[in-house]
Amino acid sequence: MSTATQEVIVANARQYVREPVNLALLLIIPPLLILAMSGALSTFSEVLGGNLGVRAGAGLAGLWAASILAGVASFFLSLASARVDGRLILAGLRPGAVGAAHGAVTILVAFLTTLISVSMLLATQEVARLEALFAAILIASLIYGAIGSLLSIYIRGDLEGSFVIILVFMLDAFVGGPLAAGKGIFADLLPVHFPSEITVAAMVGSPIEGGWWLWSVVYLAAVAVPATVAVIKRRIGQ
Repeated sequence: MSTATQEVIVANARQYVREPVNLALLLIIPPLLILAMSGALSTFSEVLGGNLGVRAGAGLAGLWAASILAGVASFFLSLASARVDGRLILAGLRPGAVGAAHGAVTILVAFLTTLISVSMLLATQEVARLEALFAAILIASLIYGAIGSLLSIYIRGDLEGSFVIILVFMLDAFVGGPLAAGKGIFADLLPVHFPSEITVAAMVGSPIEGGWWLWSVVYLAAVAVPATVAVIKRRIGQ
């Protein structure tokens, strides 16, 4: 990794830390969702036709928290750095290096949000399969991080971008996920349907189907590659 790419990564990290609201959300959202919603999700699941228990509901809340935070953070960071990235490319930095830097930042943010959510789950719940839980939540966070980067190319307003991310999340959570026992092609096409299934299974120790992992990785690639290409092309055109 070149020095210039490292500097872009460091600059994005500083920009994220510089905003107190980012750190506050990072420390508040995971505990809030996991502690406040685990029991409520179990009850609500029965109303929607699902069968989540408290542990499964807590795992799902942890995945939601990490995913939303990664998506919103990636959107704002990509949007805020657009002009600077364009100047760096004009100054001679390769577009691929800019794309790699943003990809690295998205991975770092997703890892951090996943780490906090999983740590909270370990502190409050019994986790049957820790490795599977961490991997599933990380994949979900990376998917939403890529979605946030992609949206920053086409949506220039902070409020509008946040609204779209929340709208996608609501469809994901209440239609396609285990909360409502979502099945069928529409549910499968929602971003974190399969990572959600893995998360629930990892929390309670039920079998994890190999196809869930496969489709989770395929979905991640299907979102991450276009997002990276779109970011690079937009930066070149600025």
